[in-house]
Amino acid sequence: MAASDQSSRLASDMEEGRIVTLSQCEKETAVSPTLSSGTTFVSSTHSPREVEDSPKGFPYVASYLDSDDSFMIYRRFGFLHARLLLNKQDELRALESDLRAVDRQDWNDASRRKYLKSRTKDNARELAANAISRKQLLETIEKKVLEYGQLLLQAQQLVSLNRPANRDHRSVINMMENHTPLFEAEASFIYEKEDLITLRPGRETAFLDAFVERMLRMCHCKPIQRMFCSKETRAKTSDPDLHYFTRDRINAFVTFIITCFILVVLIVPIWALYHISTNTNGSATSPTCLGVLLVSTLIFSAILSLFTKARRHEILAAAAG
Repeated sequence: MAASDQSSRLASDMEEGRIVTLSQCEKETAVSPTLSSGTTFVSSTHSPREVEDSPKGFPYVASYLDSDDSFMIYRRFGFLHARLLLNKQDELRALESDLRAVDRQDWNDASRRKYLKSRTKDNARELAANAISRKQLLETIEKKVLEYGQLLLQAQQLVSLNRPANRDHRSVINMMENHTPLFEAEASFIYEKEDLITLRPGRETAFLDAFVERMLRMCHCKPIQRMFCSKETRAKTSDPDLHYFTRDRINAFVTFIITCFILVVLIVPIWALYHISTNTNGSATSPTCLGVLLVSTLIFSAILSLFTKARRHEILAAAAG
């Protein structure tokens, strides 16, 4: 009887339109996808936010620093890290002294030496009212050691970060001085040059990268802007005095220049040796050949050292090869 009543109510609800079948839901969803609240999804593509759109103050500074990897310059607070590390180090020194004193007291008393040999007995021992158990002391030491280690590793990571390049540091200083988005006290962090780090990933750019960017800023025009600035990069700012360049295009151009230099350095010595051997009828003098090889090796090593950030062992391996 109850089943027949339920089926009759279901049929009446379907007739009145209160229940929508699964096929109807799929058709409606295919026509107009909506949120559960009835708001229709709208897919839109937003252009990069301009720096000038942010209000003057910390929002403007944050937009400027985030607009390019080169401008991600912040303080590492080395002095504060040193003070905190010294403070926690001294706390651990005092706790270490207390632990040694407790161990020495138990060892000097023959009846209490068993507490040094069994953790279970040591935890179950009865102590005076104001006495601290070895377990409580170790728990305090563990907490302090973990805090000290975390702070120590954090300080090491900050120290290992690159220092900002002079041109990037000067760019941020010019922004602070020309636009004055912050008060003097708040903007003073940018003048702590010895305490500044950059979040720019990878190795710090070399001399050739800086030279190319400087030349592009000096010869700034529409063809150069289209060649070295993508559409998204150009949309970052409307300030005519603020120039952005796409990092991948700069790196590709620098790589092309370095490749040309290396090809010249490798080909010219071969041509010189061939020319010497031809003019001397196959009996080239050894000092002349050695001189050509020595000069070419020195020039090759100088190119690697000045135009790239190759490490010492990488330069030695390349020169030896």
